[in-house]
Amino acid sequence: MEGNTINIIAAIGAFLSGLATLAGIFVAYKVHENQKLLAQRQLLLPLWEYMSTLKKIDPKNPITPDVIKVVNTLELVALCCEGGMIDEMIIRRTFKDQFMEHYSTIEKCATLPGISFDGKDLLKQNRAAVQFFNSLNSELLNQDRVGKI
Repeated sequence: MEGNTINIIAAIGAFLSGLATLAGIFVAYKVHENQKLLAQRQLLLPLWEYMSTLKKIDPKNPITPDVIKVVNTLELVALCCEGGMIDEMIIRRTFKDQFMEHYSTIEKCATLPGISFDGKDLLKQNRAAVQFFNSLNSELLNQDRVGKI
């Protein structure tokens, strides 16, 4: 009888030890996820600086350096989302309208002074920005969509 009691106590101890290990792993995972999210959100401020300093572009009379700065910033924002360096949901909430407005304005630009392409050609060279815009545009088009029956 004593042998069975010792075995039962050892089994309960092993079970409790396993539970404690699982709890520790779960807590460590949650801490890791929260730290990752905090690190991603800390990049919001530098991106805010970039986005807030962009000048409005006149598609009929574009200033090439300003257009290039806008396109580079759009690509930077898109790459940060694509690479998981920043919380994409925060970017979508914060910059969605600005991103789409700047992108659409660049798309309307005719041949840019000093370079041999127009706004569409310049955007095509920045695939992350194109993909992110398409994602935002798709989201916009589907926001009031009636679900399937």
